[in-house]
Amino acid sequence: MMSAPLAAFLGDIARCLIGMLLLAAAAGKLRSYRAFRDNLSASFGVPAAGAALAAPALVALEALLAAWLLAWGGPLPMLLSLLLLASLTIVLACRYFTQSVVRCSCFGEAQRPVSQHDLTRNGLVIAVNALYFALPAMAALPWQTSLLAAALAAIACVAAIHFHDIATLARAG
Repeated sequence: MMSAPLAAFLGDIARCLIGMLLLAAAAGKLRSYRAFRDNLSASFGVPAAGAALAAPALVALEALLAAWLLAWGGPLPMLLSLLLLASLTIVLACRYFTQSVVRCSCFGEAQRPVSQHDLTRNGLVIAVNALYFALPAMAALPWQTSLLAAALAAIACVAAIHFHDIATLARAG
């Protein structure tokens, strides 16, 4: 059985990781906003008027969930994040397997098509998000421990964002 402090630490890492990934996704989409908006039409068949509404709504949702997770956390923003990530991944996977070439702009990289590595990454992120709910209720951690959890989550966030490149290099090596 897992100790309560370890469960709280792992839960904090999961919360911070999901929050940082959502923040990075929102920032990436804002950095190449026009390409992201246009990509909604080109890769996902959203009409231009719908893309003009959907693009800012998705960026705002990701940013708000990220802020909520990184500031307070808790089960509700983790559940909303899980629903968002699972929904987006299902849509992305459906388009990937029916069109084979789809661009996602998940973190602003509109030029590179989605790969199986991206879908694998999304599956792992969803699993981490879901794992949060398998952990027992968390006690408050000392700020130093929460800072360590955030630092570990930041490392995992960078690895997740660059998962395609890491997996491609690992296969080549």
